[in-house]
Amino acid sequence: MTQLPSLLTLLPLLACLVTTPLASGTTLGRAQLGSAVISELHEREEELAPLARAIALAKRDPTGGYQPYEVSCPSDITWIRDADSLGSGEKDYLSKRSQYLSAINTMMSSHGLPKPPRTPVIGAALSGGGYRAMIVGLGGVMGTTNQSSEAASSGVGGWFDGLSYMAGLSGGSWGTGTFMANDGMSPLDLVQQVWDLSSNLVFPDSDQIAFYTDLVSQVAAKSSEGFPTQITDYWALALGNHLLPAPYHLDNSPNLTFSQLPSVVSGLNNASLPMPIIIAAEREPGEVVIAENATMWEFTPFEFGAWSIGSEDKTQGYFTPLEYLGSSLNNGSANGTCWKGFDQLTFVMGTSSTLFNAIVQRINSSDATGLLASAIQALAGAISDDDEDVARIPNSFAGYQNQTNPLADLEYITLFDAGTTNQNVPLEPLLVPERNVDAIIAFDNSADTSYNWPNGSSLYTTYSRSKEQAQMDNVPLRMPAVPSTNGFVNGGWNTRPTFFGCNSTDTPIIVYIPQYPWSYYSNTSTYQLDYDNSTAQSMVINGMRSFTLNGSVPTWPKCLACALTDRAFNYTSSNRSTECQQCFNTWCWDGTDNTTQPNEYAPELGTVPSWLASKSLVSNTTTVTNGVSPSTHSSGAAHSLVSVSGGHATLGIAVGLLGLIAGGLTILA
Repeated sequence: MTQLPSLLTLLPLLACLVTTPLASGTTLGRAQLGSAVISELHEREEELAPLARAIALAKRDPTGGYQPYEVSCPSDITWIRDADSLGSGEKDYLSKRSQYLSAINTMMSSHGLPKPPRTPVIGAALSGGGYRAMIVGLGGVMGTTNQSSEAASSGVGGWFDGLSYMAGLSGGSWGTGTFMANDGMSPLDLVQQVWDLSSNLVFPDSDQIAFYTDLVSQVAAKSSEGFPTQITDYWALALGNHLLPAPYHLDNSPNLTFSQLPSVVSGLNNASLPMPIIIAAEREPGEVVIAENATMWEFTPFEFGAWSIGSEDKTQGYFTPLEYLGSSLNNGSANGTCWKGFDQLTFVMGTSSTLFNAIVQRINSSDATGLLASAIQALAGAISDDDEDVARIPNSFAGYQNQTNPLADLEYITLFDAGTTNQNVPLEPLLVPERNVDAIIAFDNSADTSYNWPNGSSLYTTYSRSKEQAQMDNVPLRMPAVPSTNGFVNGGWNTRPTFFGCNSTDTPIIVYIPQYPWSYYSNTSTYQLDYDNSTAQSMVINGMRSFTLNGSVPTWPKCLACALTDRAFNYTSSNRSTECQQCFNTWCWDGTDNTTQPNEYAPELGTVPSWLASKSLVSNTTTVTNGVSPSTHSSGAAHSLVSVSGGHATLGIAVGLLGLIAGGLTILA
């Protein structure tokens, strides 16, 4: 492990200092801060002593910890397959899943619509955005289920059993991961029974020494097996401690792998849950900023790989079995050393949310000054130089098809938060032709605007990228057209559900679901790392109501049913049923794109989107606000609070991430 600057040893202390509030108007000079750090260091020297002992304890049971463990290489396995079809694991899972998809016919019948001639393939996509995206996104998922009586009575609860796929990115990957690991538990129950959101993600409320000791020991054990470790490992284990079932916490056995889920989670064993997909973006060697055309890599319980690879001229990609990721391969064959356990679910979730570089860029563009900000910026440079700000995946495709494989000479594939490409809604894995997805429910909980609301830019980026790639490869475009970012806001498409691709025959229909303050201001900062249960519950419910429209639009359930099954009927505007065509006339994007600069988007709490009112789709223009009065909780006040708190949260998470890695690197150096 590369020796990092000795100042890293002070970062946990700086982290503690930055989270200690000062009296109003108090400033802490550099000399005073330095003196405080030195004093704190002397007081805490003995607390670091248990770390070395903890490392040895972590390695007693090689399968009980976070580290990979060596196994015999199987002889009956295909180590690499070309990305030209679905893998056998995915095919088998979808075949088992098909027994539950009769729910689609049930939903159609409940709205007086005919059953489709074939079963449509429907996927859900959960955007990134930290805890906010996880909480609100799973609220949207709850709206598709019958877990909530409100969702069930709204007429849209029940579609969950018709989903074939559930894809997550960054904060959406946390939502996907925690939902799957907890067997599809209701998000409201997750808040109460599983999640530990009230304790800060990187600065726990109690027993910090035990937390950091366990954290460092687990990462040290992985490093001792010869695998690269980086900030992602610390970040990942912290996530698991807050989101996974208690048996997989740091003080128990943090050893739940993604490939293991179908054998330990009943809903994935019997396929009563949709197949999960988690994605991350590749950072090419020598890159600092990830390009919008970066390769997207996906993890499923069965495989790791990419459908196309390369920075500019994309070529067909590859997949490898996820269970043995980290094994030594060359030219598609095992070298005699095979491993399991590299694909820890926490590591996969952490890889999808490795946004450290984005945090540092945010600090660099802010007004943050002083020793703390300077330390973060200086140390970030050292960490970036050592590839500590990415997740390094041993390259299973090294030496394979050397003439055409851009990965052939790489030791590692370096992955990063895919949201940094501005494709914050993970549509790409659901757009690949091999999956034949007919409809995508796209939950957008991005923080695109000044006040942390979505503005559709993620969809526009994916459309632009897909269009360019389709032209280069001379293949049909799989992403439906969408308006520009300004067009999204000017048209109000980012305030309520919209259907895209309504009359296309080569693309899925996208049912776009942006978060909106139906009953709660859920536009919190991406960098907020703790929530009380009451706030989290209110955000879950608001996410649900962004999908159900708070039960205020009587025609919405039938129109949603029309959209989700349209492709299975081979409908276009020329042969669509009258009632579904009426729905499409209302909910489909009309093709207009007003590119003029819009006003600042600041929706009012508890007021229905103006577009719904203008179309006379609702009778009331105010909604239930879940205990928050619109008259006392003004849009401006709430948004101002979010904007002010974002800077401190950003600084705090940057220090926290550096602090998490500092102890481990110091010990391992």
